[in-house]
Formats: sequence, C-alpha cells, structure tokens
Amino acid sequence: MRVELAGGAFTEDRFELIVTLIRLFAESRHEWVVTPDQFEIVRAYFQEHAPTRAQAYALMAQKGAVSQAWSAGPATLRPVVSVTYDSMPDHVEDLTRPARLVVENQEGDGAFVLALAHVFEAGQVIRAHGNRWLEFVQGGGSGEVPKVVASEAATFRRVKRVAFLFDSDRMVPGEASKHEKAVAALGELGVPGHVLRFREAENYVPNRVLAAIAGPRRELAARIDALKKLDPHQRGHFDFKHGFWDRKKACPAVPDAQKDLYAPLPDHVMAALRNGFGENLTVILEREARAGKLKEADFEALGPEVVAELKGLLALLQEII
Repeated sequence: MRVELAGGAFTEDRFELIVTLIRLFAESRHEWVVTPDQFEIVRAYFQEHAPTRAQAYALMAQKGAVSQAWSAGPATLRPVVSVTYDSMPDHVEDLTRPARLVVENQEGDGAFVLALAHVFEAGQVIRAHGNRWLEFVQGGGSGEVPKVVASEAATFRRVKRVAFLFDSDRMVPGEASKHEKAVAALGELGVPGHVLRFREAENYVPNRVLAAIAGPRRELAARIDALKKLDPHQRGHFDFKHGFWDRKKACPAVPDAQKDLYAPLPDHVMAALRNGFGENLTVILEREARAGKLKEADFEALGPEVVAELKGLLALLQEII
C-alpha cells in the first residue's frame, strides 16, 4: 500500500512504531510516500534518534520524495494511507498483517489468481503471496463467503486489507449473479471484491492448458476440438468440470436454463463435451503459467473483455497488499 507519515508523527514516543514502518518500506512491502517538505523533518528525526541509521533512512525518504515527484500513471492514483501520531498504533498493526483474499476454494481459486499474476506480470502479487503478505482464505462455499469476509474485515482496525472473489455461477450471459445482495452488503462494510463475469474460474482456462490434462490424447483432442465450436458466450458458461451431464440422473443433459444458449450446437459436439474436463483445471493453469507457457493472447482468445477483467482483478489485489 502507499503510506504517508504525517510530520507530527515523528515523535520520541512513536520511535519503535516508526522503525517498524521503515522496515516495511525497506522490504518493499509498502511504498513510502514522502512530500518534499517532509524530507528535512525525517532527516533531523533520525539524526537525533537513530544516528547510525540516519543516512540510510534519509536516503529512503529522499527516494520516496523523488519517486513521488516524477512518477505518473495508475500507481500514483492509488489511495494513500495517511498515518498520524494518533492513528499510528492502529495503522502499524494493520500494515504488518497479511492482506486477505477470501475465496470459495482456497486451493483452486488461489491457483487461479497466481496463474493470472504470472501471465500478466503482476510481480507484486506473486511476491506478496510468497512472503505470506497475501493469504488466500477458505470461504467454505459461496453461502459462507460473506460471513467469512465480514469476520476477516473486523480484525483490521483502520485499513480493511481484505477482498473477496466469487464465481458468478451465471448459467447464461447477462444473468444476475446470486451474489449481488452479498456484494452490496460487503461494499457497505468497505470491503472490495470481484464477481467473475463468466460462470466459474475454470471458464477462463485457455485451450492450451486443457491440452496439458493427463489422459488419452485422442479423446482429449476430440473434446478440445468440440470446445472450439462454442462461441465465447457458450464457452463462458459451460460446465468445464462436469460437461453436459446430469449427475443426478447419470445421463447426458443440458440444464433447462441453458437450452436456448446451446440449441445451435450439433449433436456430435454436445456428445464430445458430455463429460467436461474434470477437476483441478486451475491448478494445471497455474503450473503452465508458472512455466511461462501462457501469454496474454491466450486469454484474449476467450472474449473481448476477458483481459481487462482479469487485469482489474489483479489491480484490486494490489490495492490491499
């Protein structure tokens, strides 16, 4: 997060807290925003209270001031956390804790997010997760996620470094997500989040990744060829894990809500996709992304708004890290 220390916060009784913040800045865990008029205050403070480290701390402040003066673009538009003398104990507590992303499935959704970070070069997200500065929290199912999010947010004092990610569970394009009421309630608590536009995270898995699934090559190739017959809307709401299969009746079927969406598909395409692509698709996605086998173009092929949506999700995470 971008953090500014008010000049009045540099007092003797706040020394330990200030040093804690400086350590966070030194680790690049947070960004120190320094205005030019503060530099002399910072230099004099550390010259008195930490003379052996004064030069190093002053250099950090100077870099923060120079960066602030010359930087431009989205990074400088991100909100700044203003730390004052009174707020410092609470802010230090919040800024030293890991940011929290509440998801429906910790392993699967966590792998999805990290895969996107590798593809779209969101190094801050990868580094934060690797250093345990960002943690994925198991929500326990979509119905429980709002409760878990609210509980996590309540543990922060001033800066709620919590966000959430929902599958939309939309059966057709444009359908209202069942999570809309929960999202509105969490917004009132000051907690940001994202509801996927497609049905589930698996709908964002490119064909290149599906080709890496273990199993008989010929049958898998036939399924992928059939998948290519779907238009972006059909692909975006297909049940990737289970396909066109009624698990209760144990027979091929298209849900009633999707009959119009998939009516144009030939029978042989429906038959080839009846079993879907199985579990752990986002784990495979992360593996392939980590190995550098995916590019932005692989996601552009999924639909005209996909890349912008996924980059927006990563930007949301960078806000709370």
